[in-house]
Amino acid sequence: MKHLEILRSLGECTIASAATRPAGMGWSASLRNSLESVGYRVRLREEAGYSRTLRQWLGIAYASVCKGLRLERAFGHANPYHRYAFPPAWWQDVTAKADIAVINYSYWAWLPTACPKVVVLLDLFSGLMWGGSLKETEDLRTADLVVVISKDEELELHRRGIKNVLWSPPVVRQASLPLSDAIGIVGSANPHNREGIHWLGTSSPPEAIAVNVYGALSGFAGWPKVVKVKSYSDPYQPYRDCGIILLPTALGTGVQIKVVEALACGRAIIARRGAMRGIPDGQGAWIEVDSPTEMWLQAERLSRDGQERIAQGEKARAYYQRYLDHEKINLQLRDAYRSLLSGRMKTRECAKKA
Repeated sequence: MKHLEILRSLGECTIASAATRPAGMGWSASLRNSLESVGYRVRLREEAGYSRTLRQWLGIAYASVCKGLRLERAFGHANPYHRYAFPPAWWQDVTAKADIAVINYSYWAWLPTACPKVVVLLDLFSGLMWGGSLKETEDLRTADLVVVISKDEELELHRRGIKNVLWSPPVVRQASLPLSDAIGIVGSANPHNREGIHWLGTSSPPEAIAVNVYGALSGFAGWPKVVKVKSYSDPYQPYRDCGIILLPTALGTGVQIKVVEALACGRAIIARRGAMRGIPDGQGAWIEVDSPTEMWLQAERLSRDGQERIAQGEKARAYYQRYLDHEKINLQLRDAYRSLLSGRMKTRECAKKA
């Protein structure tokens, strides 16, 4: 939505998608109506009359085999299930009169456009899955701009020779909340988060510590004095309740959204080494630990030491304002899109004069 809202502010914006798989997420009438009611156009692959090609059927067969064998790592950048989901002719028709084309995920970075092309990466799949980076890099080279959420991925793309990269991390609005001595953990029940909870549970917490665990992850917390909050409507509730946030999840790529939320709320943060990946060095904005025992001891110390807790919260807030302020991030992204549009307009003007 960050990208869609900025693009819509710059002019007419069309969302091109698939109604069904591969690549489609299932478009309900209410979702489509809600987007069209605020000015977006929606074009679906199936409505253009394109039937599945042989490549798509082969891709579906590939996906069925891989899923049956639980080979999730086989869905790298060049897997046929995703790669051939959109017919090039349909995509060229969608973008024929566009001034800029923005593609989510690298799967479709290879699709040609007659206008400037932006590829938004949520992950570099070559870092997660089989297939290597050669095809991924080759396709990304065709983009006029590559947007990444992780500083690590920006550096990796620079290493591969791709220089037109913009770091644009997740957007979270700042909140001013009381800094209590309560301790909290927030997260979904994905495998990386579950591993983090298991890692933390290999050491028993001090008797004085009670921990609030929020979201589906709460079902996997089994140590004493745990308060499980499985669902909550206010996304800021964990940070309103807890002045100290533990981040035990170190696996995975990109930037954890819970990291940005904790910094935006100025919490005192204790992070397992690796949890704060994808953002610039903290320089004291959080406490980094290497063992679950150390995490528990630091949590106990901060719960007792109000002055240190306040100091850590202020450092987190200052870090957010320097690197993660939502207004700065949106402005940088808007400027990047405007620059591409400006170049597009100049090209059109030259073509008219010619």
